Amino acid sequence: MSASVDSEELDINLTPLLDLILQLIMFFMITINFVRVDQFDESINLPLATQAVPMDNTAEDWIFLNLDSHGRLVGTLSTFLLDTPQKLKVHLMREKDSMERAAKEKGKPGEQKIVIILRADKQCKYAEVWTVLHSCQLAGFKHWQLRVKTLPGAKGPPPA
Repeated sequence: MSASVDSEELDINLTPLLDLILQLIMFFMITINFVRVDQFDESINLPLATQAVPMDNTAEDWIFLNLDSHGRLVGTLSTFLLDTPQKLKVHLMREKDSMERAAKEKGKPGEQKIVIILRADKQCKYAEVWTVLHSCQLAGFKHWQLRVKTLPGAKGPPPA
């Protein structure tokens, strides 16, 4: 009889541990979703294109910039006062340094391929788009892409 009592005392209740793990998984799923949603400002009306190239999958990281119809940065960068190309350049240089430092900490040496994804409203003046792209270039970014909406039924880029 004492053997059965000893085996009952050794049982471990895993229910609280499983509850904690499931709560952590749900927390991370929700926060990751918020980060992605914040990068795409729905108020921006992208220009239409008949052909588009998919996002660069060889990049280690991306920086999303959103320009509204008046040429102002919106979304995550709207909280910063980046009203001049020089201020934007300094901010982007800090972002690049931060991303490269994080990559080195993860064991990825050398220069990282960071792509600027520019989402500009179709009413935005090209001069504003060029100013942002020029600031990115001055900050040391070599890769960038413009986002567009593709027309329904449009195909990808023509074969090279």
